[in-house]
Amino acid sequence: MQDDPSGAALLDAARRALTEEVAPGLTGRPRYVALMVANAIGIAAREIERADRLRETGARVLDGADGSGDPLAGLVRAIRAGARDADTDLHAALSNAAEAAAEVWKPTARGA
Repeated sequence: MQDDPSGAALLDAARRALTEEVAPGLTGRPRYVALMVANAIGIAAREIERADRLRETGARVLDGADGSGDPLAGLVRAIRAGARDADTDLHAALSNAAEAAAEVWKPTARGA
């Protein structure tokens, strides 16, 4: 059992304080800045919470990539050349990676 709150939980508490207690008392640019900071805090908290999934989906995308040099650059070249067009495993991995990223960057788009 962990006694100290996690970094993600602390960030979430800070985000809620900004949006529920600070921002309602502000107007104009200060309100915009407070809400922008709250949004950035929310993104950082979700990145921490989902770090393992983001890492796993990224690794799956690079699975089977050319082992020479930079695997990402090799994958990009293969995709651009059409060499991976029929690769259903790569398609599934890219879809999963996009969903994981959307959960972090645009949670409202997925109803989170």
